Amino acid sequence: METRVGIVMANYNYGHYFLDGIESIKNQTYEGPITTYVVDDGSTDDSWEKICNITEEDSSEQLEEEYYTGPIECRKGENLFAYRIKNSGASTARNVGINKAFSNSDVFGILDADDQYKETKIEILVDKLMQHKEVGVAYADYDIHRVFGDKDYTKYEFKESYDRELLHQRCMVHSNALIKRSILQAAQLPNGEYFDSRLHGPAGNGFIGCTEDYDLWLRLSKICMFVHVPQSLGIAIESGQNQSMKMTPEIFSQNAEILKTRI
Repeated sequence: METRVGIVMANYNYGHYFLDGIESIKNQTYEGPITTYVVDDGSTDDSWEKICNITEEDSSEQLEEEYYTGPIECRKGENLFAYRIKNSGASTARNVGINKAFSNSDVFGILDADDQYKETKIEILVDKLMQHKEVGVAYADYDIHRVFGDKDYTKYEFKESYDRELLHQRCMVHSNALIKRSILQAAQLPNGEYFDSRLHGPAGNGFIGCTEDYDLWLRLSKICMFVHVPQSLGIAIESGQNQSMKMTPEIFSQNAEILKTRI
């Protein structure tokens, strides 16, 4: 039986980037089924217009869940589903996407809207996940493409081999890892969330803490092994728009108190 891969992308005002990420998923060498789930977090740029250009209208709905209450506009395309929600933050957008994808995915990827996969990424990481029953998360190295004003350059970013104690000291796993569905489900929070929305304010807020990825890795580390592939399999864009660059000492301290409970 083929392993079904669901890639969840939360987007907020990345209209000039996210289509490249979607295209990188389409260009994968992996021969199994891949479906992309884009959740637009109430963007105010032309993101939704661009999504509408590559999808068809589907039914809309009103979601009444603890992790999100409100309207969802739904669209679909070729191996692509798109949803528009009210601005609620990246964690909530990701949670909506995961729940939409859950019954049709054996492995999940969380692709940031300004990042891309290299063409062999899914093939290599799925193979690593399926080789070892005890492994629930697979991650790799990646290239960082920095764009600041008229400065534009790329550098190689390597991640260390997995060590749980080291993970407790710093986030050594990139957000674009692949995760087995059974493992992700085991790490689900009591309120139905996978990413803790307390760690992330609305995307329109200029003061945002970006520790929601780290929080998930800490929770997953309690229930499974991770495997690291020492090869660059992705491209991460860094610009002044990145949420991780909007961390403040106050938000960091608030997030740190939550993270302490995960170790």
